[in-house]
Amino acid sequence: MTQFVKPGATLGIIGGGISSYLLGMTAHQMGLKTVILAASQTNIALSMADIPLVGAATSGADLVQLAELSTIVTYLDENVDGDQLQSLTNTNQLPSKTELLTITQDRYLERVMFEDANLNILPYAQVLTPGDIESAVEAVGFPCILKPMQKGLGVDQQIKLTQMSDIDSVRQLLQARPYIVEAWLDHPLQLTVYAAKNQDSVRVLPVVEMQKHHQHLQADIVPARVSADTAAEVARIATTLAGTVEYTGVFALELFVNQSGTLYVNRMIPMPNMHANILELATGISVYELHLRALLGWPLPEVGLQQAGIMIPLRQSDEAAVLTQIQIKPQWRFNFYPNGNHFVGDVKIMGELPNIEREINATGHFQIKERK
Repeated sequence: MTQFVKPGATLGIIGGGISSYLLGMTAHQMGLKTVILAASQTNIALSMADIPLVGAATSGADLVQLAELSTIVTYLDENVDGDQLQSLTNTNQLPSKTELLTITQDRYLERVMFEDANLNILPYAQVLTPGDIESAVEAVGFPCILKPMQKGLGVDQQIKLTQMSDIDSVRQLLQARPYIVEAWLDHPLQLTVYAAKNQDSVRVLPVVEMQKHHQHLQADIVPARVSADTAAEVARIATTLAGTVEYTGVFALELFVNQSGTLYVNRMIPMPNMHANILELATGISVYELHLRALLGWPLPEVGLQQAGIMIPLRQSDEAAVLTQIQIKPQWRFNFYPNGNHFVGDVKIMGELPNIEREINATGHFQIKERK
């Protein structure tokens, strides 16, 4: 049973970025102090820290310092060494534990977990040595994508293979580390669902549709424009996975839907991330509050969709369009972040999705793709 932690305690957050910044903001609203460990002094998250620490999520000395200052600890960096973190904290300090973190850091272990839960995933094969690549590609077929077995190495390490001659160009990479080869989907619909879990209950939030261009986020849409059956199946999968691992807090699950409507589980993320930011206005509660409630031993409220909406992340290149829209869109909810992040802010537009889509596309700058 997660120990009840009252306001006034100190929350240690491992990792920087927007999610850490928003979690720190929520922690203050819930009466907590914060210690945040981020990689650089200019990281956006440190502006929300009562005690800012500059260091590495993989450094034992930095983790010890954070743990000594914290009543409770959570991680928002997928590169944390789970075994090291577990050894440096006590059971009450780390209610999320590290089982899910360790599994999701390894693409092969993650897929084994999905298979054990009888979930539909894309065909894949291991590539442990350079000599395995031909048989792996033969098993999966073209086109396929080569990914490091260990996550966190960057998209530059992921290479699409379309013909046998592509194999020669990747042999050098295969000497450095193990990989997996996975079937490639052309232009799938990409979904994310969040679930909050404590010892007593699981709360599954509305499904979010992600629109991306070359893996760059363009918009998050809630509810996802999918059938009721697909949304129900996504919620069932999230609930199933919540029951398979020892974990407390909010996790994310990413899925693909192909052109014929087949659903594939893609990856699991043992922490909140920015695709959830639209959900606070859509449901009336943020995933960051749900995450903290689970960690603090507070009960989880029922969660449901209250209104539909779209969130668009804002970049520096959007400045002129944003300044125009601020002056003519009183119902748009603009949010700007401190310096130190790739995104400068976001805008959330709530209402009926078809109306919002037309309003966004009419700007001539932002674009929501039609869902067929």
